[in-house]
Parts: sequence; structure tokens; C-alpha cells
Amino acid sequence: MLLAWKKFGRGRRLILPCLAVLLLVLVIIYTSQNLSSLCYQSSKILNRLGFNQNIVEDVLLSRSKPPPGRTIFFIETSCHRADFQYNLSSIKAHQACPIESAALHNPNMQVFVLFACSTHHAKSMPIVDALLSYKNVQFRELTLERYAQDTPVADWIKNGKLFSSRFLMYHLSDLLRLITLYRFGGVYLDMDVLSLRTLEDVPLNYAGAESLDSIGNSVISLEPNGFGHQLGELFLQNFQKNYIGSAWAHNGPMVLVRVLRELCGTQNITLMVNNRERCYGFQVFNVSDIYEIPWRQWTLFFEPKHANLTLERTKDSRMVHMWNHLVRKWPLKIDSKAAYLHWAAQHCPRVLAATGELFY
Repeated sequence: MLLAWKKFGRGRRLILPCLAVLLLVLVIIYTSQNLSSLCYQSSKILNRLGFNQNIVEDVLLSRSKPPPGRTIFFIETSCHRADFQYNLSSIKAHQACPIESAALHNPNMQVFVLFACSTHHAKSMPIVDALLSYKNVQFRELTLERYAQDTPVADWIKNGKLFSSRFLMYHLSDLLRLITLYRFGGVYLDMDVLSLRTLEDVPLNYAGAESLDSIGNSVISLEPNGFGHQLGELFLQNFQKNYIGSAWAHNGPMVLVRVLRELCGTQNITLMVNNRERCYGFQVFNVSDIYEIPWRQWTLFFEPKHANLTLERTKDSRMVHMWNHLVRKWPLKIDSKAAYLHWAAQHCPRVLAATGELFY
């Protein structure tokens, strides 16, 4: 009996430390989620906290807004928790290069770079200055709740489920591209999608097959009204209905796959490719048009010995997806013979000139 009581006493002593650890974990999770949420709050809130240096204009409050259906969008969802802001000087050459390529090849379209948290800029930023030397490039920030107003996900965002994500920065990016196209139409490009030719002659409403069983969401285009706007609504509804905060691609490319399989009446993505009639006017480009180099072969962009092969494979591509989140080859010397530097010289010459001796 005494032995049993001693064991019980030891068990009770273990309970308190376990409860303390559990409480600490819960506090960390709660704090992390709230900090993540604060990153994407209104710049007015941040101004009250003293963060108000050279704030970039809000896209919805600015006098100059994206022209519907005639804008190419890039979206940055990084946010520095130390000051809840994003500094434009953080833009790297390999992010700026796709932006310049879009502006260069599409002079009759506007290029809006949107930032999901309060954004400020320093006085001297050669790479940013290179981008702003194009008259059709503009930087804007957005406030999440305001930006989502009058969209199918407005109430859902307010309930905070989005911020339970294990991959918030990426899932927010997945969502914001859909909200943006629902609002304005036009073209969305990831910051690792390099434009090799113009998109001005391509009818809106398209994406690209990433493989035989997947459709990428790195490139999406929708009309600002009519069928394109209706499709944008379906994408947003599907995102909300099927959202899983612990799944990486489930809320991104799979949103397009789920909606387009139903729209096109087939599970077979190869039957959707270059078949606008089947998909009611939505174009699914061939793998070679955007994703000719799959993610498993990303090193082809950076190794000079593979440059000729890489350039040959992509000679007919409209764009090239560079898989930045996988890249471990930065920086590159600007005299490198790698395929990436060959493209940079042609498609983002001003950014390349602003980088100095190393491109990264």
C-alpha cells in the first residue's frame, strides 16, 4: 500500500511539469499565430506602433489602380516579424528578374507588385530602381481584410482559420492570387516565372499543365468579368471549402485541378491541354509552354555544362518556371555561362546591370 502511494506521489509530481510544457507549447502556437496575423494587419495599426517610414501605397486606396484585365501581378507574402514590415531592399535579383521580364515583354500592360504586409523602402536600392525605370511597373501593398471585402472569402478570412496554417506565407500567396484575379482579372505570375515572350496576344483565362496529372498555379489568367470572373469565384469557393492548413499543395495547384476537372468534365489533364472548347474557353497550356524543366531538374538552370540543352528545350516556351524555393545555387557570377544568366541578359538586362558581380 505504501509503495503504491509513493508511485502515485511520483506520478502527481510528473503531472505538473507535463502540464507546464503543454501550456508553454499552446502559448507558443497562439503567439505565433497572432504574430503571423499582425504581420498582415493594416498599415494604420503599424503606424500607431511607430512603423511608418516610407510606406508603400495601398493598392485599393491609391489613385492609380490596376486596369482590369490589362495587368500582370506579382505577390510577395514575406513579412519580417521583428518590425512587421517588408523592406523593398529585400528583393533579390532572382525575384526582380521575372518582374522586369514581364514589364519588358508586355509594354502595353501594367505590372503591379503587391506586398501582403506593410512595406517600406530605403533611399538607395539599385535593383528596385532598375524595376521602377519601367513606366509600367508599380509597387503597392494590401491589407488582407480590406482586400478580401466583397469577395466569396471575406467572412471566412475574418474567422481566422487561414492563420492556423503550417505554411502561412505560401497559403496566403495561394489565396491572394485568386482574390487578385477575382478583383481585377489579368495575369498572375510567381516571382520565379521568367517571361520569354509577350503575353499581350494571348487571350485571358489560362493556366499551364505542370505534368500529366497536375496543373500549376504559378501562372493563372482570368478575365475581369463574365466567365473569367465566375471561374475566379469557383476557385475561391473551392479554396475555402477544402482548406487544410497542414497541406502544402492542397490549397494551391490542387484548387485548379479540382475545379477544372469538374468544369472540363474529365479527370484526365491531358484531355484539357490546348482544348478551350472542352473547358468552356479556359486554356490549359502544354507542359512545354511553362514547366518544360520540372522541379527535379532545377539544377539545369545553373550548371554551365547543361546550358545548351536547357536553352534548346525551352526555345519554344512562353515562360520558364525557375523553382526558386528549391534553389541552392545562389549566387551566380554574372559572367557565368549558365542558362539563367543567358536569359537574364536578354530578359532582365537592367536588373542584371544593377546586381554588381554576383547575381542572387
